[in-house]
Amino acid sequence: MTKIAICDYKEPLNRDLDLEREFFRKGLGDDTEVTVYEHHGDNEALKAAIRDADGVLTSYLEFPADVIESAPGLKGISIEATGYNYVDAAAAQRNGTAVSVIGEYCTQEVAAHTMALALAVARSLKHYDREIEDKHRYDWNSTHGMIRLDDSIIGIMGLGKIGKAVARRAQGFNLTVIAYDPYCPKEAAEAVGVELVSKEELFERSDIITLNMLLTPENEHILDREAFAMMKRHPVIVNVSRGQLIDEAALVDALDSGQVFGAGLDVLEDESDEGTRTSPLVGRENVILTPHSAFYSDKALYECQRIACENLVHILKGEGDAVFRMVNDVDVCGNAR
Repeated sequence: MTKIAICDYKEPLNRDLDLEREFFRKGLGDDTEVTVYEHHGDNEALKAAIRDADGVLTSYLEFPADVIESAPGLKGISIEATGYNYVDAAAAQRNGTAVSVIGEYCTQEVAAHTMALALAVARSLKHYDREIEDKHRYDWNSTHGMIRLDDSIIGIMGLGKIGKAVARRAQGFNLTVIAYDPYCPKEAAEAVGVELVSKEELFERSDIITLNMLLTPENEHILDREAFAMMKRHPVIVNVSRGQLIDEAALVDALDSGQVFGAGLDVLEDESDEGTRTSPLVGRENVILTPHSAFYSDKALYECQRIACENLVHILKGEGDAVFRMVNDVDVCGNAR
């Protein structure tokens, strides 16, 4: 019998898990045992939940080294996301545990959400909505500082699939597009009409800055006090990637001082309910917050679930070449290479 443990926090588990069960039983057989573990911060309970598991499916749950090492028979961890910074992939490799992620399932949704946040902040929609809804004040002249998009520059940080999709949408609004991505070839950027620049130049020239990059140790807090100080055009900041890309204390100070015009954030450093009660980013007219939902559509959610489940099925069946993306160097027989 194959044992699968679906492990996560309460919010990511708030979906129809029968779909995952169906994928696993279709790929691994009707005798596959699927258990669900909802995490509340007790890593000993998490260890108990995965102790006998052959595979784990998760979206956002942290898997540090000691948790992974507590399950020597764990063959695979499949992540229902593109990022994997919360799973210790090196520890998994030492344990003989393959770690996989998904990729092309929500590019269009995230790109659209990026532009929706950018436009909503740039056009002060939250301010106007509050003025009408709360104050019954119907006055276009109740705010100031809006930019004309046709005269503006959008700086995209991370010119991968999503960044390129954002660029195409931004060009539809006659925005000039520049980008920072040290891994993107110049020719690939030119092919989509984008000028590659240094991050310092992007900070100086941009009226809108969007974060569409993966979180790595090198770019954690890539928007910090030093970065905000370079922003001469008081830009709109948009983050649909990971909250840890922004030093939130520095962002608050930049908002207070007017160094940035506003922010549209789909991600935060602390995405718990309690975090929203204490965050100084909540309650501001020039900050629009959404709950890590940029990826979401019914189609995208289905694809997310399908690809992640199929990744784990392929790992457990020894079909490594069929896995969408393996992030550590483990063969599917459980041997670190």
